[in-house]
Amino acid sequence: MQRDIGKPLFDLFLLITSAAAFVAATALPSIEIVGDLSPAFFPKLLSGLIFLFAIPCLIKDFREWWSVRSAVSTTPRSVKVRSVAQWLFIVALLIGYMLAFERLGYVVSTASFTFCCVLGLVVLSGVWGEQSMAQRGKSVLGALVFAVVLAVAVFYVFNDLFEIPLPA
Repeated sequence: MQRDIGKPLFDLFLLITSAAAFVAATALPSIEIVGDLSPAFFPKLLSGLIFLFAIPCLIKDFREWWSVRSAVSTTPRSVKVRSVAQWLFIVALLIGYMLAFERLGYVVSTASFTFCCVLGLVVLSGVWGEQSMAQRGKSVLGALVFAVVLAVAVFYVFNDLFEIPLPA
């Protein structure tokens, strides 16, 4: 078993960012949009749930990490480099998504982000190199369909069901 601090650190990151998001959501105006829901309801709900679910994950992952503290890592350097590349890729995509959101609107920016995220992680994980051309085509088509369906479905849910407008 290898000693990997990445999981507990990610769980801690989730705890801190969800707590910060919850605090930031309390600053949103307290006007009512739909029924008794205010603009702060969904950010508070999501950040609260992420915080609650991250606590047991942090405890479990920290215990696993602590139990193998004397073990020597046998992870090849290429796997560590690949993991760092995946993290940096996601961070870069999130920054690009935030910058593109207002300019491109929700549907285009979310579909683009999802598509790039899925395909980018397939490429960075090394799976892309193991696929045939037909499998790669299916991967690209599947990622495209998934990204578009996800973006349109979430847009529909918020605009029509919750009556919370998202930028088109």
